[in-house]
Amino acid sequence: MQKPNEIREHIATVLQTQKITHAMEMISSNRMKQVMHHIEYNRLYFTYIRRTMKEILSSSQGIIHPFLVERESKHRTFVVISGDKGFCGAYNTTVLNYGLKRVQENPGCNLIVMGHTAEAFFHSHKIVPNDCFHGIVQDPTLDSAREVANALTDLYENEQTDEITMIYTSFYGETKHQPVESHLYPLLLPDYDDIRDAEEMDDIMYHPSAQIVFNMMMPQYAVGIVFGVMVQAYASEHYARMTAMRSATTNAKDMVDGLRTQYNLARQSAITNELSEIADAAEILKSADFTMWGENYDEF
Repeated sequence: MQKPNEIREHIATVLQTQKITHAMEMISSNRMKQVMHHIEYNRLYFTYIRRTMKEILSSSQGIIHPFLVERESKHRTFVVISGDKGFCGAYNTTVLNYGLKRVQENPGCNLIVMGHTAEAFFHSHKIVPNDCFHGIVQDPTLDSAREVANALTDLYENEQTDEITMIYTSFYGETKHQPVESHLYPLLLPDYDDIRDAEEMDDIMYHPSAQIVFNMMMPQYAVGIVFGVMVQAYASEHYARMTAMRSATTNAKDMVDGLRTQYNLARQSAITNELSEIADAAEILKSADFTMWGENYDEF
Protein backbone atom coordinates (compact mmCIF):
# COMPACT_ATOMS: atom_id res chain seq x y z
CA MET A 1 0.00 0.00 0.00
CA GLN A 2 1.16 3.51 -0.81
CA LYS A 3 2.20 5.79 1.99
CA PRO A 4 -0.20 8.63 2.94
CA ASN A 5 2.11 11.36 1.60
CA GLU A 6 2.38 9.53 -1.76
CA ILE A 7 -1.40 9.22 -2.01
CA ARG A 8 -1.75 12.92 -1.09
CA GLU A 9 0.57 13.87 -3.97
CA HIS A 10 -1.39 11.61 -6.32
CA ILE A 11 -4.66 13.31 -5.31
CA ALA A 12 -3.15 16.75 -5.96
CA THR A 13 -2.03 15.66 -9.45
CA VAL A 14 -5.44 14.24 -10.37
CA LEU A 15 -7.20 17.38 -9.09
CA GLN A 16 -4.95 19.53 -11.30
CA THR A 17 -5.75 17.32 -14.30
CA GLN A 18 -9.45 17.58 -13.47
CA LYS A 19 -9.26 21.37 -13.59
CA ILE A 20 -7.62 21.22 -17.04
CA THR A 21 -10.15 18.78 -18.50
CA HIS A 22 -13.06 20.80 -17.11
CA ALA A 23 -11.63 24.00 -18.63
CA MET A 24 -11.23 22.27 -22.01
CA GLU A 25 -14.82 21.04 -21.79
CA MET A 26 -16.08 24.58 -21.18
CA ILE A 27 -14.00 26.00 -24.06
CA SER A 28 -15.27 23.39 -26.52
CA SER A 29 -18.85 23.89 -25.36
CA ASN A 30 -18.58 27.64 -25.88
CA ARG A 31 -16.99 27.32 -29.33
CA MET A 32 -19.60 24.82 -30.45
CA LYS A 33 -22.39 27.21 -29.38
CA GLN A 34 -20.72 30.06 -31.27
CA VAL A 35 -20.61 28.11 -34.52
CA MET A 36 -24.15 26.73 -34.27
CA HIS A 37 -25.75 29.85 -35.78
CA HIS A 38 -23.28 29.64 -38.70
CA ILE A 39 -24.35 26.05 -39.28
CA GLU A 40 -28.05 26.89 -39.25
CA TYR A 41 -27.73 29.94 -41.51
CA ASN A 42 -25.51 28.06 -43.94
CA ARG A 43 -27.90 25.11 -44.00
CA LEU A 44 -30.87 27.34 -44.85
CA TYR A 45 -28.94 29.26 -47.49
CA PHE A 46 -27.44 26.14 -48.99
CA THR A 47 -30.79 24.34 -49.11
CA TYR A 48 -32.33 27.27 -50.94
CA ILE A 49 -29.53 27.60 -53.50
CA ARG A 50 -29.52 23.85 -54.16
CA ARG A 51 -33.28 23.89 -54.65
CA THR A 52 -32.95 26.72 -57.17
CA MET A 53 -30.17 24.91 -59.03
CA LYS A 54 -32.23 21.72 -59.17
CA GLU A 55 -35.19 23.66 -60.55
CA ILE A 56 -32.99 25.13 -63.29
CA LEU A 57 -31.37 21.81 -64.14
CA SER A 58 -34.69 19.96 -64.11
CA SER A 59 -36.31 22.46 -66.46
CA SER A 60 -35.94 22.41 -70.23
CA GLN A 61 -33.73 25.50 -70.24
CA GLY A 62 -30.83 23.77 -72.01
CA ILE A 63 -28.24 24.63 -69.38
CA ILE A 64 -24.65 24.04 -70.52
CA HIS A 65 -21.72 24.19 -68.15
CA PRO A 66 -18.36 22.35 -68.07
CA PHE A 67 -18.97 21.33 -64.45
CA LEU A 68 -22.09 19.40 -65.51
CA VAL A 69 -20.13 17.06 -67.78
CA GLU A 70 -19.19 13.70 -66.28
CA ARG A 71 -15.73 12.79 -67.49
CA GLU A 72 -14.67 9.31 -68.48
CA SER A 73 -11.18 9.09 -66.98
CA LYS A 74 -12.48 9.27 -63.38
CA HIS A 75 -9.30 10.58 -61.76
CA ARG A 76 -10.42 11.37 -58.22
CA THR A 77 -9.42 13.91 -55.61
CA PHE A 78 -10.30 13.43 -51.94
CA VAL A 79 -10.33 16.31 -49.47
CA VAL A 80 -10.05 14.91 -45.93
CA ILE A 81 -10.89 17.20 -43.00
CA SER A 82 -9.69 16.46 -39.47
CA GLY A 83 -8.78 18.55 -36.45
CA ASP A 84 -5.55 20.37 -35.65
CA LYS A 85 -5.49 18.98 -32.11
CA GLY A 86 -6.25 15.83 -30.16
CA PHE A 87 -8.14 15.20 -26.91
CA CYS A 88 -11.37 14.71 -28.87
CA GLY A 89 -12.03 11.01 -28.44
CA ALA A 90 -12.28 8.98 -31.64
CA TYR A 91 -13.12 12.00 -33.83
CA ASN A 92 -9.82 12.18 -35.72
CA THR A 93 -9.24 8.43 -35.81
CA THR A 94 -12.66 7.65 -37.28
CA VAL A 95 -12.62 10.17 -40.13
CA LEU A 96 -8.95 9.55 -40.96
CA ASN A 97 -9.37 5.77 -41.15
CA TYR A 98 -12.35 6.32 -43.44
CA GLY A 99 -10.31 8.68 -45.61
CA LEU A 100 -7.41 6.20 -45.72
CA LYS A 101 -9.77 3.47 -46.87
CA ARG A 102 -11.14 5.61 -49.72
CA VAL A 103 -7.65 6.63 -50.82
CA GLN A 104 -6.47 3.01 -50.83
CA GLU A 105 -9.53 2.03 -52.88
CA ASN A 106 -8.54 4.59 -55.56
CA PRO A 107 -4.84 4.18 -56.41
CA GLY A 108 -3.30 7.23 -58.05
CA CYS A 109 -5.86 9.67 -56.67
CA ASN A 110 -5.06 13.14 -55.38
CA LEU A 111 -5.19 13.76 -51.65
CA ILE A 112 -5.77 17.17 -50.07
CA VAL A 113 -5.89 17.44 -46.28
CA MET A 114 -7.15 20.06 -43.86
CA GLY A 115 -5.84 19.72 -40.31
CA HIS A 116 -2.45 18.90 -38.80
CA THR A 117 -3.57 15.48 -37.56
CA ALA A 118 -4.61 14.47 -41.09
CA GLU A 119 -1.24 15.44 -42.52
CA ALA A 120 0.66 13.57 -39.80
CA PHE A 121 -1.65 10.55 -40.13
CA PHE A 122 -1.14 10.08 -43.87
CA HIS A 123 2.60 10.69 -43.58
CA SER A 124 2.72 7.90 -41.00
CA HIS A 125 1.11 5.62 -43.62
CA LYS A 126 3.70 6.63 -46.25
CA ILE A 127 1.15 8.73 -48.17
CA VAL A 128 2.22 12.28 -49.04
CA PRO A 129 -0.75 14.65 -49.55
CA ASN A 130 -0.76 16.69 -52.74
CA ASP A 131 -1.75 19.80 -50.83
CA CYS A 132 -2.39 20.85 -47.22
CA PHE A 133 -4.44 23.72 -45.79
CA HIS A 134 -3.16 24.84 -42.40
CA GLY A 135 -4.86 27.00 -39.79
CA ILE A 136 -8.29 26.78 -41.41
CA VAL A 137 -10.18 24.10 -39.50
CA GLN A 138 -9.84 25.94 -36.17
CA ASP A 139 -11.46 29.09 -37.55
CA PRO A 140 -13.86 28.32 -40.43
CA THR A 141 -14.84 31.55 -42.20
CA LEU A 142 -16.31 32.40 -45.58
CA ASP A 143 -12.94 33.82 -46.63
CA SER A 144 -11.11 30.59 -45.86
CA ALA A 145 -13.92 28.57 -47.47
CA ARG A 146 -13.65 30.73 -50.59
CA GLU A 147 -9.89 30.14 -50.68
CA VAL A 148 -10.37 26.37 -50.56
CA ALA A 149 -13.26 26.43 -53.04
CA ASN A 150 -11.26 28.48 -55.54
CA ALA A 151 -8.30 26.09 -55.28
CA LEU A 152 -10.54 23.06 -55.86
CA THR A 153 -12.36 24.77 -58.72
CA ASP A 154 -9.06 25.60 -60.44
CA LEU A 155 -7.98 21.99 -59.99
CA TYR A 156 -11.13 20.76 -61.75
CA GLU A 157 -11.20 23.47 -64.42
CA ASN A 158 -7.61 22.73 -65.43
CA GLU A 159 -8.56 19.05 -65.81
CA GLN A 160 -6.04 17.94 -63.21
CA THR A 161 -8.78 15.80 -61.74
CA ASP A 162 -12.18 14.55 -62.87
CA GLU A 163 -14.04 14.22 -59.58
CA ILE A 164 -13.69 15.96 -56.21
CA THR A 165 -15.12 14.51 -53.00
CA MET A 166 -14.89 15.96 -49.51
CA ILE A 167 -14.64 13.61 -46.51
CA TYR A 168 -15.62 15.02 -43.14
CA THR A 169 -17.62 14.30 -39.96
CA SER A 170 -21.33 15.04 -40.23
CA PHE A 171 -23.23 17.03 -37.63
CA TYR A 172 -26.76 16.35 -38.89
CA GLY A 173 -29.34 13.62 -39.26
CA GLU A 174 -28.80 9.88 -39.20
CA THR A 175 -25.10 10.25 -40.04
CA LYS A 176 -24.42 12.61 -37.11
CA HIS A 177 -20.86 12.24 -35.75
CA GLN A 178 -19.98 9.77 -38.53
CA PRO A 179 -17.59 10.23 -41.48
CA VAL A 180 -19.44 11.06 -44.69
CA GLU A 181 -18.67 12.16 -48.25
CA SER A 182 -19.89 15.28 -50.01
CA HIS A 183 -19.65 15.35 -53.80
CA LEU A 184 -18.33 18.70 -55.07
CA TYR A 185 -17.52 18.25 -58.78
CA PRO A 186 -18.93 17.41 -61.27
CA LEU A 187 -22.50 18.53 -60.63
CA LEU A 188 -24.93 15.72 -61.32
CA LEU A 189 -28.70 15.77 -61.01
CA PRO A 190 -28.75 12.70 -58.71
CA ASP A 191 -26.78 14.81 -56.21
CA TYR A 192 -30.02 16.74 -55.61
CA ASP A 193 -32.24 13.74 -54.88
CA ASP A 194 -32.55 14.83 -51.24
CA ILE A 195 -34.21 18.10 -52.33
CA ARG A 196 -37.88 17.17 -52.23
CA ASP A 197 -39.66 20.51 -52.60
CA ALA A 198 -38.09 21.57 -55.90
CA GLU A 199 -40.45 21.81 -58.86
CA GLU A 200 -39.97 21.67 -62.59
CA MET A 201 -40.81 25.17 -63.73
CA ASP A 202 -40.56 25.27 -67.51
CA ASP A 203 -42.56 28.49 -67.70
CA ILE A 204 -40.44 30.51 -65.28
CA MET A 205 -38.30 33.24 -66.80
CA TYR A 206 -34.84 34.04 -65.48
CA HIS A 207 -33.27 37.43 -66.05
CA PRO A 208 -31.16 37.92 -68.04
CA SER A 209 -31.25 34.14 -68.74
CA ALA A 210 -31.29 30.81 -66.93
CA GLN A 211 -27.77 30.11 -68.19
CA ILE A 212 -26.36 33.34 -66.77
CA VAL A 213 -28.16 32.85 -63.47
CA PHE A 214 -26.77 29.32 -63.23
CA ASN A 215 -23.25 30.52 -64.05
CA MET A 216 -23.49 33.17 -61.33
CA MET A 217 -24.73 30.64 -58.78
CA MET A 218 -21.95 28.13 -59.44
CA PRO A 219 -19.17 29.89 -57.42
CA GLN A 220 -21.56 30.52 -54.52
CA TYR A 221 -22.61 26.89 -54.64
CA ALA A 222 -19.00 25.69 -54.34
CA VAL A 223 -18.26 28.11 -51.48
CA GLY A 224 -21.48 27.02 -49.75
CA ILE A 225 -20.52 23.35 -49.91
CA VAL A 226 -16.99 23.95 -48.61
CA PHE A 227 -18.12 26.29 -45.82
CA GLY A 228 -20.91 23.92 -44.77
CA VAL A 229 -18.49 21.02 -44.62
CA MET A 230 -15.95 23.04 -42.62
CA VAL A 231 -18.41 24.26 -39.98
CA GLN A 232 -19.91 20.79 -39.59
CA ALA A 233 -16.45 19.31 -39.07
CA TYR A 234 -15.60 22.13 -36.64
CA ALA A 235 -18.77 21.58 -34.59
CA SER A 236 -18.31 17.79 -34.62
CA GLU A 237 -14.73 18.15 -33.38
CA HIS A 238 -15.68 20.37 -30.47
CA TYR A 239 -18.68 18.22 -29.60
CA ALA A 240 -16.37 15.19 -29.48
CA ARG A 241 -13.81 17.09 -27.39
CA MET A 242 -16.49 18.38 -25.03
CA THR A 243 -17.82 14.84 -24.54
CA ALA A 244 -14.34 13.38 -24.06
CA MET A 245 -13.29 16.04 -21.56
CA ARG A 246 -16.55 15.67 -19.64
CA SER A 247 -15.90 11.94 -19.37
CA ALA A 248 -12.31 12.61 -18.29
CA THR A 249 -13.50 15.08 -15.64
CA THR A 250 -15.97 12.53 -14.28
CA ASN A 251 -13.31 9.82 -14.24
CA ALA A 252 -10.94 12.17 -12.40
CA LYS A 253 -13.58 12.84 -9.76
CA ASP A 254 -14.16 9.11 -9.28
CA MET A 255 -10.41 8.57 -9.06
CA VAL A 256 -10.04 11.28 -6.42
CA ASP A 257 -12.84 9.72 -4.38
CA GLY A 258 -11.08 6.35 -4.54
CA LEU A 259 -7.72 7.87 -3.64
CA ARG A 260 -9.21 9.69 -0.67
CA THR A 261 -10.62 6.40 0.57
CA GLN A 262 -7.16 4.84 0.19
CA TYR A 263 -5.63 7.84 1.96
CA ASN A 264 -7.96 7.48 4.94
CA LEU A 265 -7.25 3.74 5.11
CA ALA A 266 -3.52 4.37 4.91
CA ARG A 267 -3.69 6.99 7.68
CA GLN A 268 -5.79 4.69 9.84
CA SER A 269 -3.36 1.85 9.26
CA ALA A 270 -0.37 4.07 10.06
CA ILE A 271 -2.00 5.33 13.28
CA THR A 272 -2.95 1.79 14.28
CA ASN A 273 0.61 0.61 13.70
CA GLU A 274 2.02 3.47 15.77
CA LEU A 275 -0.40 2.77 18.63
CA SER A 276 0.43 -0.90 18.46
CA GLU A 277 4.16 -0.15 18.59
CA ILE A 278 3.67 2.17 21.57
CA ALA A 279 1.56 -0.43 23.38
CA ASP A 280 4.11 -3.16 22.66
CA ALA A 281 6.96 -0.96 23.89
CA ALA A 282 5.06 -0.11 27.08
CA GLU A 283 4.31 -3.79 27.67
CA ILE A 284 7.96 -4.65 27.22
CA LEU A 285 9.07 -1.94 29.65
CA LYS A 286 6.43 -2.99 32.13
CA SER A 287 7.42 -6.65 32.14
CA ALA A 288 11.18 -6.09 31.93
CA ASP A 289 13.36 -7.41 34.88
CA PHE A 290 15.80 -4.69 35.94
CA THR A 291 17.04 -6.45 39.09
CA MET A 292 19.91 -7.82 37.16
CA TRP A 293 21.20 -4.27 36.83
CA GLY A 294 20.97 -3.45 40.50
CA GLU A 295 18.43 -2.87 43.21
CA ASN A 296 18.61 0.94 43.00
CA TYR A 297 17.37 2.26 39.66
CA ASP A 298 18.90 5.65 40.48
CA GLU A 299 22.28 4.15 39.75
CA PHE A 300 21.40 4.33 36.15
